[in-house]
Amino acid sequence: MKQAVILAGGKGTRLQERLNGLPKPLVDIAGKPLLEHQILLLKRFGYSEVLLLVNHRAEYIENYCASNNNWGIGIHCINEGVARGTAGAIFSAFDLLHEEFLVVYGDTMLEVDLQRFEEFHHSYPNADATLFVHPNDHPHDSDLVEINSTSLITAFHPYPHKEGSYFQNLVNAALYCLKRDALKPWKDTPGLLDFGKDIFPAMLGQWQILRAYNSPEYIKDCGTPKRLDKVTSDYVSGRIERSGLYRKQKAVFIDRDGVINKEVSHLNSPQQFELLPNVGKAIKRLTDSEFRTVVVTNQPVVARGECSPEALQEIHNKMESLLGQEGAYVDRIYYCPHHPDKGFEGEVTELKIQCDCRKPNIGMVKQASTELNIDTAESWIVGDTSVDMLTGERAGLHSILVETGYAGLDGRYGVVPNFIVPDLNAAAAFILDDFPKLIALCEKIGKQVNTRDFVFIGGLSRSGKSNFAGCLRHSLNHNGKRAVILQIDRWLHNEVDRGDGVEGRYNTKELADILSVLTKRKEAIVLELPIYDKLNRRVSISGSRLQIEPDDIVIVEGTIALLFADNLGVQNSHKWFVEIDENQRSERVLKEYRLRGFSDEEAQSILITRQQDELPFIMKSAEKASIRVALHIGEVTAPQITFQQQNSL
Repeated sequence: MKQAVILAGGKGTRLQERLNGLPKPLVDIAGKPLLEHQILLLKRFGYSEVLLLVNHRAEYIENYCASNNNWGIGIHCINEGVARGTAGAIFSAFDLLHEEFLVVYGDTMLEVDLQRFEEFHHSYPNADATLFVHPNDHPHDSDLVEINSTSLITAFHPYPHKEGSYFQNLVNAALYCLKRDALKPWKDTPGLLDFGKDIFPAMLGQWQILRAYNSPEYIKDCGTPKRLDKVTSDYVSGRIERSGLYRKQKAVFIDRDGVINKEVSHLNSPQQFELLPNVGKAIKRLTDSEFRTVVVTNQPVVARGECSPEALQEIHNKMESLLGQEGAYVDRIYYCPHHPDKGFEGEVTELKIQCDCRKPNIGMVKQASTELNIDTAESWIVGDTSVDMLTGERAGLHSILVETGYAGLDGRYGVVPNFIVPDLNAAAAFILDDFPKLIALCEKIGKQVNTRDFVFIGGLSRSGKSNFAGCLRHSLNHNGKRAVILQIDRWLHNEVDRGDGVEGRYNTKELADILSVLTKRKEAIVLELPIYDKLNRRVSISGSRLQIEPDDIVIVEGTIALLFADNLGVQNSHKWFVEIDENQRSERVLKEYRLRGFSDEEAQSILITRQQDELPFIMKSAEKASIRVALHIGEVTAPQITFQQQNSL
């Protein structure tokens, strides 16, 4: 028989205008008292006995429970008499406590997978108490909990914090699994006793074992009208129910260096850590939109002996503190401390191993997916390197390359991202704003695309073709029409081998031969994909393969895509053209070449050359497109997407 204790003795002084003379646990949330929400949650997870520790207007609570037949479980109302604080109330019913019990505060609305919570508590048989903790958006003025790598609580940091100090963003959320005997030393202590301020620090002082269960699930107090309104709104919208880890969650996995903070080679101290602009704003948007935000970062500096685990924790404490100052937080931070290569002075031998957590391996993604019940098919990874993009591909995530940090120019793996945006803030805008609107557009115009069709997507460079193609593939696959993408930029010539004009930059013969074979395919065809190294401007074999089945839709995307559509003369083909504002496109071209190391003057010269040889040629091909898609893309704000047909759908 599982036992829970609800601390239901509060007066609710700040809620008097909403209580209409009732005690605080009976405050209404969407037509049902808070207390009833709590009891039904406990019943759902198998709690058959509940001790209600009551005080203020206790008879109202007793009568309400009786009128509902105690919801079919054992409910016992115990009046503590004089209010003695959260822990003092427990001691007033000490002799009725089971050997192990759950504590719920009577002013909190919660939706927690209590089975997961219990299993975590029981996975540490020596734990005297397990506290439910979570990050919040204002750690600078919160009482914080410090834990180590095994979830052992090592310290409590009450507010106010010393200026310049950085702590983990973990807050005691007022939900506990407790062992009765661990509380015996304080059983007869007189006066007010609070768990957070008195008992838990005292337990640490007595070397008792306190563990922290870190979860992003919903638990908020309803102690003020503003908080009550927010909880009610979250309940009505379904946000509270969706937060339970018994339901699949969607997440955004975020690389750290070069995405969240400025890229510093082998960053190893908090002093080197500096947030990139608008990162807090981006992460806050994602968490407000019910995405779990999970940092996954390779930190070989630990294995190399350049940064201790303690120093790395200080770096992450600073990151969480700086994000908190912007009203943002991340749900989890995972890091890989390993490094496979040996020979560094001061290296940590036991960490110099091949592991499954170092990206592009997916160990960190798998761990997060298990612990947070993440649906990878509905989740994303945002990074600045080909390592991150390959991680996303292997883990089944949508990948977004940001043009900060290495901007995808690391050249380590021949993988092409699903989408490309300027920075993390633009990634958040793409996920939340652009992607849904592009998908809606693709759902509409994709209805005309059938199995074995070819879709040729052309347009000027840096006009959003690849992002649009990625959305089209997603839409078609979602509707049971398997689609693959051929990126024409994979077949760019080495710089020294190029001919004249825009056509001369591509290996058009090889591309034409491949497409010709694909039009006649009667069985699966496997392509060995080249990759164009933008930094060194040469082609290499990527090691990536693309298998194209006979019934697959082939999306051919690139600047000169429509040229091949005309030359192939395929009947079941669609010719679409993507464009954006020319000033905006030109700025994106300049930015790309600056990222590759060109000076402003060199980038401007390349742009002028491209305007002369590319723009007239490509815009002429637009006249033959059946659909033209105009993307009004902003760096931060959501685009308004329109399209025009030259022929009927």
